[in-house]
Amino acid sequence: MLTYENFVSILLTSIEQAGLNIAYTQELIDTHALGRSLSITCLPDGIEDDHSPQEPALRAVVAFRWSPEFTVFSLRGADSLDNIERFVDERLFAHARSGPSLDVEVTYHIPLRDEQQRDVSALPVLARSIQEIHEALADPDDMVRVTSQLLFLVGQLPRIESLSAQRVWSIDDALYDPDLLSAVFEELCSELHAMLELLFVSYGIRDESGRSSGADSLPIDRQYLKPPTA
Repeated sequence: MLTYENFVSILLTSIEQAGLNIAYTQELIDTHALGRSLSITCLPDGIEDDHSPQEPALRAVVAFRWSPEFTVFSLRGADSLDNIERFVDERLFAHARSGPSLDVEVTYHIPLRDEQQRDVSALPVLARSIQEIHEALADPDDMVRVTSQLLFLVGQLPRIESLSAQRVWSIDDALYDPDLLSAVFEELCSELHAMLELLFVSYGIRDESGRSSGADSLPIDRQYLKPPTA
């Protein structure tokens, strides 16, 4: 099985070759269980992160969680399974023939204008429009799942708080073959790049009201952590 460092290196190489516009990356380590997670936020071509405390409005986040069992398995091989199998969530082994599997999630965060946020009844239409955009890029069995969060305030009409679409890539046998993993990530990055550009045409907001500039601009207080293999 590939190590975490191999896995991340192949992912970053695919992202670079696809020419994705990376805003920032963040790597977290669970100091208790020693699991690791990585997320990479990408923006449409030509769009820059405004460095404000808020996240960029239209963005795609590539994320996965690397469990501590993966590290044991990648370093010690199949022989380690007999010792750790009883501690491992069965879902880790549900999809692969020869060992663990993981999911890489690509989540598209979609900005809405004020009038769209107020029109809760239009949610099915919005969801379908996003799925139709994705239909041109993927097989029918791999469609994005659109989710939304509604906000209810006392004395006010409900409004759409957030809208996102998620695509899940299951990494099974590719965990053992760098060439196969590279092919999977090449497809993932190609689809992500095209999807971001198509979403920007329909939902991109170039002049965001939350941006500020000059002496009164907000301080830069977000910190981004670079992966060890970047």
